This record gives sequence, C-alpha cells and structure tokens, in this order.
Amino acid sequence: MVNSPDGIIAPELRRLRKLLTRKRREPIRIIIVTNPSRPVRTVTIPRLLPAALLAALSTLLVVAVVMSFSTWSMNGTIHGLKVRVLAMMQLADGVAMGPQGIAQAGMFGAGSEPTVHVHNPNGGQGRFTIEAANGNEQVEVVLDLASGDMDEVSYRAVRRLMRCRRTGTEAPIDPRLIELLWNLSQRTGQKIVLISGFRTPAFATPGSYHVRGMAADIRIPGMTALMVRDLARAMGVHGIGYYPRSQFVHVDMRDEPFFWTDLGPSEAGAETEYEGGKAEPSMNGRLIAEP
Repeated sequence: MVNSPDGIIAPELRRLRKLLTRKRREPIRIIIVTNPSRPVRTVTIPRLLPAALLAALSTLLVVAVVMSFSTWSMNGTIHGLKVRVLAMMQLADGVAMGPQGIAQAGMFGAGSEPTVHVHNPNGGQGRFTIEAANGNEQVEVVLDLASGDMDEVSYRAVRRLMRCRRTGTEAPIDPRLIELLWNLSQRTGQKIVLISGFRTPAFATPGSYHVRGMAADIRIPGMTALMVRDLARAMGVHGIGYYPRSQFVHVDMRDEPFFWTDLGPSEAGAETEYEGGKAEPSMNGRLIAEP
C-alpha cells in the first residue's frame, strides 16, 4: 500500500503547528529611552539570571549567619580562657606573696571573674627602693615587717621591674629574695641597683635560680662588689656569686651553700654580660668555687 502525499505531509504539519503554538520563555528586555533624538536602547537579561542572583544572595546570607554564630561562640570560649588564665596568674602571685597572698588569691569557678585583693599589713611597714641598672625604672617596695610580705602594689611593681630584659616575660618572684634585698638595704642605708632578676631559660645557664625567680644580680651605691659579697655572706646568704670585673654580686635563695668568683672578662659592663646570659656560674674555666 502506497502512502498518499497527504498521508506524509499531515504528520509534519502537526509537528510544525505544535512547535509554533509552544510557549517560549522570552528573555527579560529592558528598554531605555534617554533622548528622543537617539535610538531606543534595549538591554536583554537572561530569564535565569534573577533566580541565579537570588540563590547566590541566599547562600551568602546563610554563610554570614553561620560565621556570626561561630564568631560569637569563639568569643565566649576566648573569654572563658582569659578568665582562667587571669585566675591562675593571680593564684601564682598569691603563692609567691606567701600564705596571706594565697588566701587573697582565692579560687575561681569557670565563669567567675577574678577579683583583686589588697594586702593589709599586720605590723609596721618597711620601705626601700630597687632601681634598674639603666636608671629608667625605680620601685619603692613596701613590706609588712610582721610577715615579710609585700603589699600587692609593690609586688606587681617588683615583678615588672625584675622581668626578663630580653623577652619582657614576667614571673612570680620569691618573697624571700625581696626580704633579703630589704635587709641589705637596711644594713647599708642605700637603694638596691638591679642588674638582672628573672630570666627565661633561653637566656640562663642550666639550673639557674634566675629562671625560678629566686636570684638577683645587684650593686649597692657606695660599696664595692667585694663589700657587698662579704656583707651577704655575713648575713647567711647561701648562694653568692662575685663578679669583680663587672662589679656586681649574684645572690639567690638556694638551700645548700655555694659561693663562687667569676673572673670572666667584662666586655661592656655587667649589663652586657647579662644580655649574653653569662651572669651566673658559667663553668668556663674562669670560675672559682669558694669554701
């Protein structure tokens, strides 16, 4: 059976009619008329562009909300850590200030703010001055003569003065060391000139008492280093180092007596030796242990 021409053309006509009647998604056109004397301008925007922009804006909004929540959560965590660190620092200060300082420092919960307590002297007050060797810093120390403790203001000032000069790091200072400096000041009627106090381990010899906040290198105006050394020995100080070239004396709060003289050369004074971390027994062949 042979198809007639009408039988072949009819399906093709139906397909064309279907294509012509299908709704087309026309692009968005924006007509711009700026001047009657100029041609009309038409801007064509793809039909999917608004949807894409909306999706992008929605994504940015979700990211912003998530980041805001993360920042808020992180701030809370940082605040909690800050409170804990401050609490531990205050407790360490209290330990260094003696039994009364421990009671003042108190114990803090996870969400509590540390408070500052001022130590009220129980007996008479003693005062003396510690001055940095460069002369730029000076602290008047106030001691409770009954307990040997410093008031809080003095302790914080002394801790700052005795910081590591290479790194700026502060650390608790043994109150017995400050009491020793007080006694030296009272015996001589002079201020104490501090060459070095606390040192970080990177700038101290192994086993250094400077690292523990238990040692100081000092001078006393009007006295030679030899005179300061002999005075400290007469007072029963256990750890004494004599530096005749640099003209200063090391004193520390060790338990077992140990005395030495370091004959190492002074390049530019004791401050230079301290900067190199040598102002303590260096075991370099120029150190003489004394009985």
